[in-house]
Amino acid sequence: MPYIKRREIKKTKIEIIPMIDTMFFLLVFFILASLNVIDMKGAQVKLPKSTNQDIQAQATVTLTLKESGEMLINKTEKVPNLTALPDYLMQQLQGRVDSNNQPLKPENAIVVINADRKTHYSVVRNCIDAARRVKFRKFSIATDPKFGDKS
Repeated sequence: MPYIKRREIKKTKIEIIPMIDTMFFLLVFFILASLNVIDMKGAQVKLPKSTNQDIQAQATVTLTLKESGEMLINKTEKVPNLTALPDYLMQQLQGRVDSNNQPLKPENAIVVINADRKTHYSVVRNCIDAARRVKFRKFSIATDPKFGDKS
């Protein structure tokens, strides 16, 4: 009886270094992608700290209130005074549609207030009142998600 030579069974090796490289590149990709997911329309201000921050609302209009009293809409349009604010807010809704392809109404728009931490509460309150005069009803106040700073 002839002897049949069996194939030698090779032990498989899993190379871990290419797997680590792949996981690293995936991690970097998702971090960089997530940085561009949140659409920051507000100008750079020092936001107040918050220990209980909700998920960021999708802003229709971002109103930035600087410490100097300057008001900006969506980083670019400077509002000259509080009495002109309702008109500027309404201009931001022109030509925009909601999820049902209907003209966006102020009642459905979300105004994110991006106020500097040293801005007086009365200024924020007056801006909300001005927006309510033209039927804006949904407001969100932006806060700094970093916790632990005692300043």
